[in-house]
Amino acid sequence: MYTKSFCAGDDRELAQLIDEFQQADFQPTLGIVFCSIAQNLSAIQRVFSSRGMDLIGCTTSGEICDDSCYDDHISVLLMDINRAHYRIFTAVDPEMATNEHACQTALAALKSFSEPGLITLSGGFTVNADEIIQGFKTVFGNHKVPIYGGQAGDGLRMKETYVFTSTVVSNRGLATLILDIDRVEMTGLATSGWEPIGAVHTITKAEGNVVYSIDNEPALDFFIRHFGYFNSAEIAVQSLENMSTQYPLQLFRPDGYTVLRSPIIGDEAKRSLMLAGGVRNGDRFRFSMSPGFEVIDQTHEDFQAVHRLAPKADALILFSCKGRHSALGPLINDEVKGIYEQWQAPMTGFFSYGELGPNSDGFFDFHNETCSLVVIRERAQLNN
Repeated sequence: MYTKSFCAGDDRELAQLIDEFQQADFQPTLGIVFCSIAQNLSAIQRVFSSRGMDLIGCTTSGEICDDSCYDDHISVLLMDINRAHYRIFTAVDPEMATNEHACQTALAALKSFSEPGLITLSGGFTVNADEIIQGFKTVFGNHKVPIYGGQAGDGLRMKETYVFTSTVVSNRGLATLILDIDRVEMTGLATSGWEPIGAVHTITKAEGNVVYSIDNEPALDFFIRHFGYFNSAEIAVQSLENMSTQYPLQLFRPDGYTVLRSPIIGDEAKRSLMLAGGVRNGDRFRFSMSPGFEVIDQTHEDFQAVHRLAPKADALILFSCKGRHSALGPLINDEVKGIYEQWQAPMTGFFSYGELGPNSDGFFDFHNETCSLVVIRERAQLNN
């Protein structure tokens, strides 16, 4: 499989660069696109459909291409992958719940290939990303299916996010690239480096991704009492950028691992906290925080283990939490560059509102404040 990654400033430059890259020995069949909410999605669709290429992508809170980070751009990965080795599936019915979208997607994956792997993008703030995982687990059961992906962004506007294909644009649902794992290998990891702090607490009332009480105390009051770094006038406008980067919740899963959930906004009237992912009554957690800039070294070390398992790549896709970007500031460029340099293969990615991927024990879940990477390689090349 031959691949090409590049970044464009707008749809005109996108079309120009694609035409330059298309050659007799490179006729891409698929484009993976991550772009700013400010870009013209309809124009991007036309660029790919007019050239006979399939398309899947989403809006972002920043774009990643190879060893660099961008804002308000279009990050593109072109692949000349055999069309028999993948399928693009959308579940965007506005009348269906997130869990139903996920179940529908998982059923389509099993019908498409005996051994499927998923790269799932979710659009819209009504999507409960925790239910994506639950829906997948309902259908897949003990069938070990690789699952990677991210929640679309909108540059921290917190208004609307979109997923898209050549024919669909949706602000409520899932767009998934289903790969035939017998033909295309997927290897990867989701890692954060955030460290737990303080005592264990219990979520005593929650609905979806809204927490109403912690240890039987109103959730917002609990948060203010512990961290108290904003006054009531600011609560209504607390955003992912300045709230979630500080002290995400590290939830304990029944299987013994943990996942992070970031606060997005506080509701002053209901004294509740909205998180960037679902939780349940009785969930136990500790707060967590970044240990400092050495978290970048830890990320690179974690991905070195992935590199040992998959030293060669046709393509890399990186899903990095926007909250992580905000916490690390300009040093996020060092993290991205260090990941790219381990493989030096075409890489696309974006800064997201949540990530899908496996932890070091192989448990796939939905995460916040995490960096999730998938390494893709055609199996015909694995012995080369």
